[in-house]
Amino acid sequence: MGIERMSLELPAGVARDEAEHMAVAQLRAEGVRAWSDLSLQTVLTTDSPGISRYTFTYWIDDNDRH
Repeated sequence: MGIERMSLELPAGVARDEAEHMAVAQLRAEGVRAWSDLSLQTVLTTDSPGISRYTFTYWIDDNDRH
């Protein structure tokens, strides 16, 4: 198993639960089949007004890496 990181640019102020649902949707869209322990790590502002960068970590089986 190994840890992976994913960043999404989302509207600023998105609730934690909603951001996590969006991250799950992104993982599925990328074909990641088996992951666990998705965790929001940071929320940073961007140069774009009203947009923040949400960074998540999650664990993945080495066999499921791209």
